[in-house]
Amino acid sequence: MTLQIAAELKSRLSPSAAIFSPHDEEFPGLISRWREYHAPTVAAVVQVVTESEIQEAVRYANENNVAFFGRAGGHGATEAMALAQNALQIDFRKINYVNIAEDGKTAKIGGGATVKQVVDALSEAGKRTVTGICESVGISAPVLGGGHGWLQGEYGLAADQVISARLILPSGDVVTVSEDSNPDLFWAIRGAGHNFGFIAEWTYRIYDVNPQVPKWSYEIFVFSGDKLEALYTLHNEMQKSQPAHAIHWSYIIRVPPVNPDHPIIWYGIIYDGPEAEAREYAKPLHDIEAMSTQVGLATTQELAALTFQDVDGPGCAYGLTSLRYPIGLKTFNVPAVRKVFEFIDKSFQEIPEIAGSFFLLEGYSTQAVQAVDEKSTAFPHRSDEILVTSYVQYKPDPRIDPLADKYGRGLRQILLDASDDPEHLRAYVNYAHGDEDLREVYGWEDWRLQKLRELKAQWDPENKMRYYVPIV
Repeated sequence: MTLQIAAELKSRLSPSAAIFSPHDEEFPGLISRWREYHAPTVAAVVQVVTESEIQEAVRYANENNVAFFGRAGGHGATEAMALAQNALQIDFRKINYVNIAEDGKTAKIGGGATVKQVVDALSEAGKRTVTGICESVGISAPVLGGGHGWLQGEYGLAADQVISARLILPSGDVVTVSEDSNPDLFWAIRGAGHNFGFIAEWTYRIYDVNPQVPKWSYEIFVFSGDKLEALYTLHNEMQKSQPAHAIHWSYIIRVPPVNPDHPIIWYGIIYDGPEAEAREYAKPLHDIEAMSTQVGLATTQELAALTFQDVDGPGCAYGLTSLRYPIGLKTFNVPAVRKVFEFIDKSFQEIPEIAGSFFLLEGYSTQAVQAVDEKSTAFPHRSDEILVTSYVQYKPDPRIDPLADKYGRGLRQILLDASDDPEHLRAYVNYAHGDEDLREVYGWEDWRLQKLRELKAQWDPENKMRYYVPIV
């Protein structure tokens, strides 16, 4: 089958495209993923360089009844990915350009660019925009799911930066989507876009770096577990007046050189503003005794490393079994966070194989996110103030899989039971495990799923795009 795909498809592509089969030396590297657990199986990889080649690959797959999915960063980690068997992987990684418009207000970004490529290209030009922080993630998939980022308090979600997109439909046809062109489809791809096609190119808002504040300010505190109540009570207070340019970023994690027996709390204030202002904002945290503190200024790239989200960092590492269980919250229920801490501590001792896991608490600013009409995009969770998820990571081991799954679900359930609305989980689609109720991912309002399914029937009636938290 793979040789047949290679032979038949190659004749339809330009010489700059490439096709790889399992016997090719490059093949394992091309299909490796952040999460190998329940990964798709790949019959062949087509590495495309143009929009028309994406179209040809999709059309060929349809004509021959071959499953297909797109690949840029390789971080798609949801249960439905495993349904893509003997599939054609359409590899976007060479479509990675970032072309800044003459007026400096927008950029054309290739659908295969990674976060690092976008950040690096914009930084070199004195520009920036909303992206995630994990450098090796592709830019497109997070945007399709809404896209949280450190600059969201100032500019909105990543999806809010999209002016238009060139979308390859599941049929292989291409359309431009924007407020004026296919507006319903434009609505859908900003929050549920994984179900509707592939992005060949984004037209994306970008912003000037403030020359007076060329770097972020940061303070990183390491606290022992006994400081948890004081810390997250203070977090709740600071959240009430959190500036648009302040981020609270923390981990519950075990760091053996610091404490070989129990988790610690890594807590960072990331601040996009003058250093003196940043230090004043973080001052209340100094009233809680820390095991260590680290203070400095950093570029976005340097911050990725400091927060373990750089290309080589543990948050972005390939080859592990990696499971996520997200929940959106309005505020922290401090006794519940204590239960989470104790559950993590107990689980790490009972299941040492998962002791490299971490619990991520993302306290973004939300002013510009919540300023956007919640009905204007498919992203349903604009009112959440905090995004929490467990990253359950371990060396692949089928014996551990059910234990790790129970652990991740247990952590989320503790927070849900103590949340503002225990009956209605709100799960960020880009972190979704994949077995959530669709209302938990795409919104509890009945009209949201109804609209998405109507659009799905219109634009993908054969449900070709069904490998990432599928709507149907």
